[in-house]
Amino acid sequence: MYIKDLKGLKFPDLAIIQFFFKNNLHQNSHKKVLEFGCSNGNNLSLFANYDYECIGVDFNRDNIKNAYYNFENVIQAKQFQFFEENILNFCQKKPNIQADILLIPNIVNYLIREDFLNLLKDCKKYQAYKDHALFFLRTRSIKDFRYGFGEKIAHNTFKITDDDTTGELGCINTLYQEYELVEYLREYLNLYDFKVLNYEANNIMKNDINILDSDIVIYGKIK
Repeated sequence: MYIKDLKGLKFPDLAIIQFFFKNNLHQNSHKKVLEFGCSNGNNLSLFANYDYECIGVDFNRDNIKNAYYNFENVIQAKQFQFFEENILNFCQKKPNIQADILLIPNIVNYLIREDFLNLLKDCKKYQAYKDHALFFLRTRSIKDFRYGFGEKIAHNTFKITDDDTTGELGCINTLYQEYELVEYLREYLNLYDFKVLNYEANNIMKNDINILDSDIVIYGKIK
């Protein structure tokens, strides 16, 4: 396998890599992992290399095409499915997946808060995961550059309407604090035995503008 042959993103998220090995997932293969907002399968590629059954959901057709290409031709994974679907409808359309691991990285910040909470409810209602599954979430904190960037449309939610500095023109950004994410995850997914981490980094955007990316990572077990 040559990394240069992959279409789209080349590497898994650093936080996913750390989550994977800190939970000894490299010693526990042949289980099922479900990722919402899977892009071209860059995160799932790590699991595929350890013979996990990988299921990815993304609304972007090019991402799904690239994911299938990468898994079939480059990674040569054994078990995988990718769905071009809106993640907000997926659980109802494909119930009883019962994944051993549920990943929601870098996607819920693009949802309004109500849609995020409905996604959590549907994951439980339609059995997207097994009892005591491992869970991973990464999303933006209120310390991120994007807080207050654009038009405020709801609590800690902003729509970028006229400035493409971050390459997210037209996108919604909902930003969170650690305590509220923990409360939501406890209420809707029965989160337990969890850890809360912060990831911050400076990022050079268009016109050499230096911004702060600030993310919250939560991983643990759900039931």
